[in-house]
Amino acid sequence: MKKLALALVCLVSVAFFASCDPKIENAEPAIAIHAEEGYVTNGAFVNEGSEVYFGFDVASNVETGEKLASLIVTVDDQPWDTVLFTDETEYIYRSGVVYTPAKDSIVGTSTIAAVVADAAGKTNTATIELTILYQEQPLTTTEFTWNRHGGAAATGGLDEFGLQWTSNGKEVFAEIKPLEGAVLYEFDPAVWGNVTTELQKATLFSEQTMGIPVFNKVSAFASNSYDYVIGTSYNGKNYLLHITEGIVSTFKGTDITIKGEAK
Repeated sequence: MKKLALALVCLVSVAFFASCDPKIENAEPAIAIHAEEGYVTNGAFVNEGSEVYFGFDVASNVETGEKLASLIVTVDDQPWDTVLFTDETEYIYRSGVVYTPAKDSIVGTSTIAAVVADAAGKTNTATIELTILYQEQPLTTTEFTWNRHGGAAATGGLDEFGLQWTSNGKEVFAEIKPLEGAVLYEFDPAVWGNVTTELQKATLFSEQTMGIPVFNKVSAFASNSYDYVIGTSYNGKNYLLHITEGIVSTFKGTDITIKGEAK
């Protein structure tokens, strides 16, 4: 009888410790970064503007066998995708993302994360850390024509660049000033030919420490050709302006036209 009682105690003890086995109680579903040709791995370098393919392999825990419940994917902490499972114990998730220009940065980073949950509420996470290489974008050039007729404010879209032209100075020069919130710069004329990409332009403006209150080198008295380069920072954008010509004509007052290029 004692032997039977002892056997029962041992049986209960084995059952108790098995139920409290941390390997079982804390068992999580499995998740790994999907390894397939053409898919990114953790730590990869990718070019902005190109499509990046990524994926995750998920599976039920081999000990508990709990079925999968959900997979939630985020890109840089923003919701990307949610997969809800019904009867699956294994699943391969595949997707792709295109990284847009990195806003004047040489290098940017991105984190793709996925959280898998099983029917028992256990979760597991995998992340892919990427470095996004900024691709230099060529600058496009457009022409501008500003005109000030008599005492009226100038027309031609100066405000687009954060500029205004409402008066001429005593020395008979056009006075081009920044609008509120804009910063005006003057550059060496060689800058116009040397700066050909968005990155170069961003670097040029980042090196500036102080703006100027007015640009007043275009005559309001006589027509002339010019080679002046100015620039503005306005509403989060940088503009490079090449002033090439000033045309002055008279009526009862003075009509002044300034021509140039912007990029």
